[in-house]
Amino acid sequence: MAPPAPPTAAEHKRLAQAALQAGQGATALEHMRQACALEPGSAPLRCEYGCLLAATGRNDEALAAFKDSIALQPDLAEGWHFLGLTQLRLGRATEALAPLRRARALAPGHLRTLELLAQAEFDAGDPVDALPLWRELHALRPGDEAVLLKLGETLSRLDDTEAACALYRGALARSPDSAGLWMALAQAEEIAGRRDEAETSYDRALALRPGWAFPLAGVLGLRRGQASEARVAEARALLDGGRLADADQAMLGYELGKVFDGRGQHADALAAWDAANAARRREAGEPDVAALERRVEATMAVFDRALLAGAAELGDPDERPVFVVGMPRSGTTLLEQIIGAHPLAFGAGELPDVALIARGLPARRGNAGLWPHILEDFAPEWLAPSARRYLAAASRHAPEGTRRIVDKYPMNYYLLGFIGLMFPNARFIWCRRDPRDIAVSIYGENFALAERLATSMAGIGHLVRLQERLMRHWQAVLPQPILEFRYETLAREPEAQARRALEFCGLDWDPACLDFHKGERSVQTPSRWQVRQPVHTRSIGRWRHYAAAMPPLLQALGYDPDAA
Repeated sequence: MAPPAPPTAAEHKRLAQAALQAGQGATALEHMRQACALEPGSAPLRCEYGCLLAATGRNDEALAAFKDSIALQPDLAEGWHFLGLTQLRLGRATEALAPLRRARALAPGHLRTLELLAQAEFDAGDPVDALPLWRELHALRPGDEAVLLKLGETLSRLDDTEAACALYRGALARSPDSAGLWMALAQAEEIAGRRDEAETSYDRALALRPGWAFPLAGVLGLRRGQASEARVAEARALLDGGRLADADQAMLGYELGKVFDGRGQHADALAAWDAANAARRREAGEPDVAALERRVEATMAVFDRALLAGAAELGDPDERPVFVVGMPRSGTTLLEQIIGAHPLAFGAGELPDVALIARGLPARRGNAGLWPHILEDFAPEWLAPSARRYLAAASRHAPEGTRRIVDKYPMNYYLLGFIGLMFPNARFIWCRRDPRDIAVSIYGENFALAERLATSMAGIGHLVRLQERLMRHWQAVLPQPILEFRYETLAREPEAQARRALEFCGLDWDPACLDFHKGERSVQTPSRWQVRQPVHTRSIGRWRHYAAAMPPLLQALGYDPDAA
């Protein structure tokens, strides 16, 4: 009797599916590997193998399988689709763009590809390119609330907050019981500076979904010291209940601390912020000072005087860009609003584009995507397209005849060398403030997960120290001048300091610059309510209310803040 024939590729595939349904991932992978070995020229089979690898968490191997599938069959839309999807899941939005664009070209009617491409364009920092895609998807799926929310978020990112509000209101007219839509409208109203309307929308979201930490935190943040006792009690009950996820504990704790701070209950405020930061550390991990040290050292090594001097004439000669940098909460928003109130200037807000451009530069060495090593083998041809992309984003809403465009993304201080290469005629302003006041403001703020150093006083101290070290490096090697600005001096001498800033920017004095708070511009930073007030000195020395929390900060700083 002849021995049974060995399984075919199709049979291995069926066995893989059965094993996967039985929860036997390793067995399923082995069957798919054997199927691919039996039919090495089958691109669809290799793509299915990649999907199985991705489903079992072996993403690097999955990427290789998808690349093999499209090498075998370049017009395989599924291979391009899943290659982009896997890159997007790994947080590599820039790398996901090319395969998803290719998948879209090969299968224009595939809505999932359209959705992934829209998300990748948004995550990669290209909201202009994402907007028509979300609009197209919304037209095809008008009842999909998730798509509508992404469309609204994209409009807000493009500083078209009124269009976002109109979109949400229209949707709420059809679906008045959607807590998610009320929440989105509340955030947009807050960005637009309409406090009462924002509170009403937060309240509606909470009424529809009691116990939801997101809108409750929004209400507390709106009113701070004037928040109602009922809302404070609600927040305390949620936090004491022990059922909130760490993300919600952190979000609610930060805002509750601001309420207590506004009421002058400083011990309660510090306790709330301690708990919030502990939750954030559980969620995001402990601060990694050594990693930041390495990043700063590498940046200073790559961006030396020789590189910057050798490429000084290669960048875009545009004189409009003004970059206001410094620690978060150091007065960058205030200064941007003052300069931006000038008739010939435009405040562009916090633009993420420099970091996104740098992240998307092609890797010419083995350190793929790692900054700043990507510039160790500097290619001058990168400068022109990088500068064009930045200027397109920065000038998107600037009026005709604008002579200065102010980008106040504080963390651009990491990238001043790259900015200096792109724009040899740019102006740089470094905002400085007593690090003790900075620390209190940062410690009580709900920053992004990646900002792990913001969750401890010692971490904030190291961040301030390394920021100062890097800025001193830029002052030594950059051909462009860097104007230092002290928040305390600006608060005490607003007109004199405003004149100083305008002179540095090459603009004549205009009294409108002291009336910046009367404008109706949307502000998408945590300082949105402070900058709607005239310049004041009330925040100077605020750290004294929290002196007991200062020792770890001062130890990390390693110097006397009063002498800085």
